[in-house]
Amino acid sequence: MKMSVKFLVAMVAVVSFGYAAGNFKQLGSSEGESLVESAVESSRLPAYSYAGNDSIEAAISAYIVDEFGKHYAKSDVTIPIVNILAVKPAKFGETLVWGSFWVLNYELRGNTLFCVSGGEYPGVAHLKKTGDGGYVVKRVDVVEDGSRYVKSAKKIFGKHYDDWEKNMSGNETLRESKRAEMIGDYVKANDLFVTMYQDYGWDAKQLFAK
Repeated sequence: MKMSVKFLVAMVAVVSFGYAAGNFKQLGSSEGESLVESAVESSRLPAYSYAGNDSIEAAISAYIVDEFGKHYAKSDVTIPIVNILAVKPAKFGETLVWGSFWVLNYELRGNTLFCVSGGEYPGVAHLKKTGDGGYVVKRVDVVEDGSRYVKSAKKIFGKHYDDWEKNMSGNETLRESKRAEMIGDYVKANDLFVTMYQDYGWDAKQLFAK
């Protein structure tokens, strides 16, 4: 499976915090200092929970964090990217969802979520309806890595392969748009003092328009 990508580094050993009072919205200096001390001591963030209204996206997000995220070293928070290409609904049995699924792990650095590890898992998710009208992911068939990449991608995506290869695979604009959306939803849902996210070797990106 595709476990590494160009813009990610598997681990970053040194974590630094560059806090400033201005990073905290409308906080007095003493309150800001208290938050800084707390963050430096624990460096904890709330666990990710899907904040949107799409029950299919919610199920896939949970699966990515729980199943794919456990293969990486512990970070402050794991936030997925779910880009859906096609859905085959099923009244009974499985609902199939093809797409590009990412797991990305972040550490908190000041007002920035810094990505320390992650990877892409393109493939098809097998979902089953739950009693409350939602979905649960039973498994995800992931495209193989290396020399079998194209062959396995054609098998998994089937008639959707050309669309995936042309419009989704390697589409940085699509990926980053969804990434910013899912990080932004997480930040807003948890009322965090986070305004940017960043990858190793790249400038930080603003989450919200000024």
